Amino acid sequence: MSAAQLAGYCDDHLHLLACAAARRSSDVRAATSVGGLLSLIRQGAREQAAAGGPGSWLRAWGYDDALLDERRHPTVAELDAAAQDVPAVLHHITGHVALVNTAAGRALGLAGGELLIERQDVLAGVPRSDRAETVSGVAAVLADLAEANITICTDATHTNDLEALELLADAAAAVPTVSITAMVGAGRLASLGDRGFGTAVQGAEAAKGGPGSVRIGHAKVMPPHDDDSAIAALVAEARAHGFPVAIHVMDIDTLDATLDALEAHPLPGPAVESDRIEHCALALPEQLDRIAQLGVKVVTQPSFVTRRAQKYREQLSPTEQEWLWPLGSLLRRGICVTLSSDAPTVPPDPAEWIEAATGRDLAPAERIDAETARRLCWRSGAGR
Repeated sequence: MSAAQLAGYCDDHLHLLACAAARRSSDVRAATSVGGLLSLIRQGAREQAAAGGPGSWLRAWGYDDALLDERRHPTVAELDAAAQDVPAVLHHITGHVALVNTAAGRALGLAGGELLIERQDVLAGVPRSDRAETVSGVAAVLADLAEANITICTDATHTNDLEALELLADAAAAVPTVSITAMVGAGRLASLGDRGFGTAVQGAEAAKGGPGSVRIGHAKVMPPHDDDSAIAALVAEARAHGFPVAIHVMDIDTLDATLDALEAHPLPGPAVESDRIEHCALALPEQLDRIAQLGVKVVTQPSFVTRRAQKYREQLSPTEQEWLWPLGSLLRRGICVTLSSDAPTVPPDPAEWIEAATGRDLAPAERIDAETARRLCWRSGAGR
């Protein structure tokens, strides 16, 4: 596909700050075994110790335990041996979990031997780049999007608050050719003050007369620690602030809880935008019928079907594989769909999404034609 054909595409679900952080991290995506992963950690720790001196942390990113030969995470002892005394944080490619060695765990106040970290409040204690460096990193990510002819993007990060939106707006000032909409965590809407859905947030440069701004998007609902019982309360909180919601859904049980919450807390009056389901990785046919009845939009990532095919074949039954990452079934029900990357987990490359949507091996009944797939990379999507 030519650059001209890709012009104007939208990545409707990515994570700009995570993309910038991944660029600053040791990239371990090439590891295919625990031994290979530890070798990369060992090399990164040596480089970090030489460059940063005492107290410097190693941040590595991009491993997937399900795709390593051993199908497991490294142990604490293995990480300790590889990183030595350098505090090391190893981020899973999904961004939802991280591993820490003993030195990092001690600095974060964790109990001895605790390894797998899913709590964002704990990971927030890892030292970060200063604001200027972070803005510069996000601007570099936006420049890459522009180079790929992606001119619109939606940051779907559940930890976003007003401070994060202002930071993104400063980065947008440097790359005004990419329009940013950013979600805000459903539990963080109070940080916006009187700013509502669809309004603009300006950064420091914009306040000085620069062009940078970010549109406030949906309230992002991320069930804490996979506690689906929290979804209804977060949807209710979003409604109290006048926001449509975008709910993270990766399995059938979470989808059931999501649909129950949306039915219990409908959008009031004529909505400016519909609610969204993010991912929709597994869905029963009757659940898809409910999505259609509710008029909810689905923002999905077809690249996962091809990039994680081995994992799905090993971990899902043949019947579950037929329910995996529905696409054709959504469109046949008239559901509005857009394709996206979930970057940095998957590269923001519309050509890859289209190829995955049209040529997937798992659940081939969900394939769609190339022209439809191309249309789904635009913000408007397809269906109603």
